[in-house]
Amino acid sequence: MKKIKLIITNIYASILPIICGFLGAFGGTTGGNKAARRYLIPILITGLAFAQTGSILVLTILSMIGWLSLGYGIPGNGDEGSHLGRFYYNLFHQNHLLADIFTRGTIGLLIALSLISIPIIKENWFIYILCGLGICSVYTYISWRNLGQYRLFGKDLNWSETLTYGLITLFAVLIIKIGK
Repeated sequence: MKKIKLIITNIYASILPIICGFLGAFGGTTGGNKAARRYLIPILITGLAFAQTGSILVLTILSMIGWLSLGYGIPGNGDEGSHLGRFYYNLFHQNHLLADIFTRGTIGLLIALSLISIPIIKENWFIYILCGLGICSVYTYISWRNLGQYRLFGKDLNWSETLTYGLITLFAVLIIKIGK
C-alpha cells in the first residue's frame, strides 16, 4: 500500500506544474476565473505537501492565497493599479519598470515564504533557499513580460503566466519532494 501511495504521489508531483501553469494562465485570461489561480494552485500544492509530509504545518502554504490575491497592477492607462503596485510606483517616482520588478518580486518573496514549513519539517534548507530564489526570480523577471499568447479551450492564454505559475509550482514541488 505504501508503494502505491508513493507512485500516486510521484505522478501527481510530476504533472502538478503543468496543471498549475494552465490554471495560472486561465486565471489571468479575459473572462477567466481568478479563483483558479488564487485558490486552486495553493490548495493543490498544499495537498502534495500534506501527502508527502503528513504534517498539518503545511497549511501555512495556504497563505499563498493571500499573496496571489494582492494584485500586481501598476498605475497607468486609466488603471489605478493595486495597492502594492501604487506603493512601488510612487516609491520609484513613477518608474513603471522598477515598480513592476519590485511589485512582482515582493509577491514572489511572499510566495516563497509561504513554503517555509517544508524546510522546517524536512530540514532541506539548501533546496528551499535555491528554489525560493527561483520563485522570486520567475515572478520578478518573467511574470510581467509579454511572451505572446496561445489558444486553448477557446481562450487566449499568455505564455508568461503559464511559465510563471508552472515554474513556481515546479520549485514548490522540488522543495516538497527533495530531502528527508
